[in-house]
Amino acid sequence: MEYLVIFLAAFLLGSIPFGILMAHAFTDVKDLQTRGSGNIGATNVSRVAGFWPAGFLTFLFDFLKGVLPVFVVSLAAFQSWYLGLFQTSGEIGLSAIWLTGFCTVLGHCFSPWVKFKGGKGVATGLGVLAVLAPIAAAVGVVSFVFCFLKTKTGSLSSIVGLMMAAATDLVIKAPGTYGAHLWIGAALIFLILFRHESNMDSLLEGKERKF
Repeated sequence: MEYLVIFLAAFLLGSIPFGILMAHAFTDVKDLQTRGSGNIGATNVSRVAGFWPAGFLTFLFDFLKGVLPVFVVSLAAFQSWYLGLFQTSGEIGLSAIWLTGFCTVLGHCFSPWVKFKGGKGVATGLGVLAVLAPIAAAVGVVSFVFCFLKTKTGSLSSIVGLMMAAATDLVIKAPGTYGAHLWIGAALIFLILFRHESNMDSLLEGKERKF
């Protein structure tokens, strides 16, 4: 029951549509989902309302949505939240922490406040990784920046950053440390890729929007 409460709280926190709130606060846009790509994430907010401050604040708050629940649950479970320091050997605890992060991203992607639509999960997923796999998150950010500077395409850069982060986490962790949380991490990656399905179709057709 305690885990269910934690997972539900993480989902509800993740479901807060900060993109809509920021676009409404800084512009006269009343319905973000009818503008641009219709997405409520930082990319579309930046496109519709400008990066500063609406797009930046959307990214920041979506990022913190991923950080906060995982960080709190990590401390409560006496698990590592930075580079394996003070990590206990409780596999159930570690899996529960990863599942908390997954529920947060799930709430962001399928928010009940906007008819179970939502963002792509990149910023929130990055927040989760920043706590649980900081080196992988850093590699993902650097990969995103280099790809974006080259292509000016947010979706492609996000996908490249995500895959580089996943590959880095697999490489730097010893095989003996893999457990149930590995599958939860894989599900998290799949969820974000699934949310980019339309973007991948547009990329293949050469129709994806650039900045």
